[in-house]
Amino acid sequence: MKKENAPVGELTRLEPLGLVLDFVQDYAIFLVDLEGRIASWNTGAQRLKGYTEAEAVGQPFAMLFTDEDRARGQPEHEMQHALAHRVFQDEEVRRRKDGSLFDAEVTLSLIRGEDGAPRGFVKVTRDITERKALQTELAQRKVFQEELLGIVSHDLRTPLNAVLLGAALLRQEELSARQSRGVARIVSSAERGIRLVHDLLDFTQARLGEGLSVRTAPLDLHDFTRVVVADVQLAHPHREVELRSEGDGEGEWDADRIAQLLSNLVSNAMAYGTPGTPVQVTTRGRDAAQVELEVHSTGEPIPEALKPLLFERLTRGVSKDGHNKGSIGLGLFIVCHIARAHGGSVTVESTLEAGTTFTVRLPRRPGALPR
Repeated sequence: MKKENAPVGELTRLEPLGLVLDFVQDYAIFLVDLEGRIASWNTGAQRLKGYTEAEAVGQPFAMLFTDEDRARGQPEHEMQHALAHRVFQDEEVRRRKDGSLFDAEVTLSLIRGEDGAPRGFVKVTRDITERKALQTELAQRKVFQEELLGIVSHDLRTPLNAVLLGAALLRQEELSARQSRGVARIVSSAERGIRLVHDLLDFTQARLGEGLSVRTAPLDLHDFTRVVVADVQLAHPHREVELRSEGDGEGEWDADRIAQLLSNLVSNAMAYGTPGTPVQVTTRGRDAAQVELEVHSTGEPIPEALKPLLFERLTRGVSKDGHNKGSIGLGLFIVCHIARAHGGSVTVESTLEAGTTFTVRLPRRPGALPR
């Protein structure tokens, strides 16, 4: 027979709440007294844990824990934490009546009386086994995909380099105009394949959380941009590029990465800008600490719905002819990561009247600007 002032007796005053909780079947919700005994038991608790109300009420709630958790004092720890901080929350393994285990999201909240003194606890348990299994599966799939992507893209470089080497040897021979055009197409396709491989490798590195590596050295951004744009124009002989430079272009950057960034932005402008109109590339020394690189094109503006996703992986726009020009949606993702690797940033403005302008801001030297 329970004493009149026993903690369980205090908690029985919450019986109306227990009647309401009986309608909640997806959660185990029950009361626990200050001595750790179960004081109520809802329908959801019986369904989830397997004990009937008669079997559970009055028993120590420690019976719901695994043997290992009981041995290390987990039930007492949860109660002490809730007494000190009003609530304990965690994801743990729990045991059913039949001995089976399940992943659970648990909350133990302190109940105080009208005088402010602790009266007991309310315990809420939710079965998250399916969610945890899905999270594990997705994590494993992500690791597999990224490892496969890295292996495939790395192994593709060898045959592509062999194709380029063979094409270079052919160019040393006397070829007809038709043969020369064929070799030029081989070179163009192989170079594009290598660029895609580099993009895939960079994507994998960025996704694995390592960030893109950079090796900085002194560079004149004005002069270097002219060289890179000239190379891009070889693949787009019918597109005009207007170059502008302002102020001091000296700084320290990774030349290969800046070339990659420039090539992606200029190629993107050619693919999605209005055919027959020039792409404008501007390099600008803003001040002693920072430079800017702008790539501008005219044409249909970037849809508003696409703007927040533009620098995410595998995001592609549609060119004026309705195609994506073979893009795999990594160009702007990599542009963003190259800018960040240098301590800089990239933004875009796009309207029908003003056209589309990508602006890259870079510190002249590593660490010159706060990230």
